[in-house]
Amino acid sequence: MVRKSVLYILLLSALTAAAQVTPYDRLTLGDADIMGTTRYVGLGGAMAAVGGDASAVGDNPAGLGIYRHGELMLSFDYQHNRPNPGTPVGRFSCAQASWNFCFLSDKLQGVVANNIMLNYRRVKNFSRQYGMSYTNMDYSQTDVMVEKTNGLIPTDLQGDEAWRNSDIGWLSKLGYEGYLINPDSTDNTMWLPANNGSVNGNLSVSESGAVDEFTIAWGMNISNQWYIGTELGVRSLTYMKSTVYDEAFRAGGNYSLKSNVTASGVGFISKFGLLYRPTRYLRLGAAFHSPVPVGLTLRNYADLSSVYGGTVTVGSPENTDSPRSFSQPMRVVAGMAFQLNTIGLLSLEYDYQHDINKSNVKLTDTHTAKVGMEAVAGNNWFFNLGYALRFRSLDKGKWSDTVYPLDYSSVRTDTEFANLQYAHYLSGGISFRHKYVVVGAAYQCCLKREHIRFHEMQPVPIALGTTSHRVVFSIAWRH
Repeated sequence: MVRKSVLYILLLSALTAAAQVTPYDRLTLGDADIMGTTRYVGLGGAMAAVGGDASAVGDNPAGLGIYRHGELMLSFDYQHNRPNPGTPVGRFSCAQASWNFCFLSDKLQGVVANNIMLNYRRVKNFSRQYGMSYTNMDYSQTDVMVEKTNGLIPTDLQGDEAWRNSDIGWLSKLGYEGYLINPDSTDNTMWLPANNGSVNGNLSVSESGAVDEFTIAWGMNISNQWYIGTELGVRSLTYMKSTVYDEAFRAGGNYSLKSNVTASGVGFISKFGLLYRPTRYLRLGAAFHSPVPVGLTLRNYADLSSVYGGTVTVGSPENTDSPRSFSQPMRVVAGMAFQLNTIGLLSLEYDYQHDINKSNVKLTDTHTAKVGMEAVAGNNWFFNLGYALRFRSLDKGKWSDTVYPLDYSSVRTDTEFANLQYAHYLSGGISFRHKYVVVGAAYQCCLKREHIRFHEMQPVPIALGTTSHRVVFSIAWRH
């Protein structure tokens, strides 16, 4: 593995990298998961119109007005991901920590209560490892390298200057240095891949990192009928991805491309919510989450080893870029809950996420439908069941499978990408709620299906199924 680090850092000190944030980054880094307290997980996250729960406040801050007591709560989460094909990965984390301060009045009309909550919650874990193979592919990654040359001539790709030329993509530069692409003998602005037949590809991907929220929320109870709330805070993210893509040519020769990407950033988030009780048996809730502008720093580098008429090893420099225009999506939440006297409740919720980044590439929207049920067993025991379905916008009645090509001048070399088809969440929970103490446990099983492509020219994707098991434990002190 050759790394001319010192020289390349000097060469790239003034580099302005292009297309560092890909559309798939925006989908990955802007996504959320259903995790938090045991009640929230047990109800499948369907709590926008229920309230009275720290994680539910993250969906609809108006639910904070339901509280009639102070509460200090901690929730712990263990998530075990089993991709197929792939390697099982487990991760333990603090899913939620909150402290609510309740200020009750002695009135039944007007302002009945105000609540202020300090809240931390884990929004998403990225831990995952998967690997897959595809034999007899008609299109090679070297075809992508050729396509990204976009009229360049050989001298454009020669020397260290090419790494800091913002018009040259690093994938083509690596392909040229590794003797994987060649100019046409009759027109040196036209390029051809070194191989001229089908290929066998192998991909290995490892992801890690998390998204966290740190917020302060306020909620008001007006006449036990109207509830309003807002939440302000910061969202931090860390993401690391390492990929190894190996390709063997049927006509002879092979290469291995290793790409590494890390992302970190902090953004400001704001939410506003309403909750209305037209009758004692019905609650209606809605909330708006603003887009989250993130000051994102991305780093990436790649190494290529090629065996094609000889052995060549090429290393790119490490590039650092801090785009200013990346925003996590806006979100709209709406729900209703039916209170069944002292028996329990039934709750429904719909979540809608929309990408608002100023870009020529518009992402498909994300939709999540949730339903949750709670039963009261007496003696302060409660049981929960939940289900949620998440999918991207349908295209002519089919699951979305949009291909977003890599930019011609991108410094990114990780050409693989995943398209979410759907994710089913099934969950259940049990809790004991005393006047002063709450304890609970919940279990969630997520069945996710994605389409994986090694590169944008691969016409037929490979299905990746991931089964995730989550166990949550919560404990709270009421005061």
